[in-house]
Amino acid sequence: MSNKWLFVGAFLSCLTAPLVLSAAPSIHVEDLNQMTQENFEQALQQIFERAPWAVQQAAEKRPYKGFVDLYEGLIGSVKNSDHATQLALIRSHPDLACKGIRPEDVAQHSQNEQSGAGLNQCTQQQADQLRELNTSYQQKFGFPFMLAVKGYNKADIVDQMQRRIEQEPQQEFDAALQQIYKVVMYRLLDTVK
Repeated sequence: MSNKWLFVGAFLSCLTAPLVLSAAPSIHVEDLNQMTQENFEQALQQIFERAPWAVQQAAEKRPYKGFVDLYEGLIGSVKNSDHATQLALIRSHPDLACKGIRPEDVAQHSQNEQSGAGLNQCTQQQADQLRELNTSYQQKFGFPFMLAVKGYNKADIVDQMQRRIEQEPQQEFDAALQQIYKVVMYRLLDTVK
């Protein structure tokens, strides 16, 4: 699947998914255009977990005409990177896990997103099931299961994991990138006007 169609799919699915903004966006695109490179990177550092290079590259492409142009600039950093860099980006994301199992160094956005999907209120059986699915998925594909969890609950997440673990590796690699694009869209909507 081409990167163009991954972008289109991610963008369209964000438009149709239930959207609950965590707070009123506080930064205007025009303000981002006027910031220094360092301030731009700092303002958007939470958009990509452990991938400051994507925001750095987007900063170099300014000015942006509006929100969609900014989104395309951020996603373009990923789309135009090589396979190894894309794989490293996917691998930098945490497993979806119940609160007691989730690593402490998970970014605040991920903590909030997983909490919103009900992953802070798991039974031991649910926690064990997620851990087993994560392990099986990681063994098959070599990277963590990616899902933009806004609008999902625990049962939906398990269903998605069980369904997607049956996919071919390239299909799932493409699906993981599309999910990252959705995460970026949701986080950008929370951050930028």
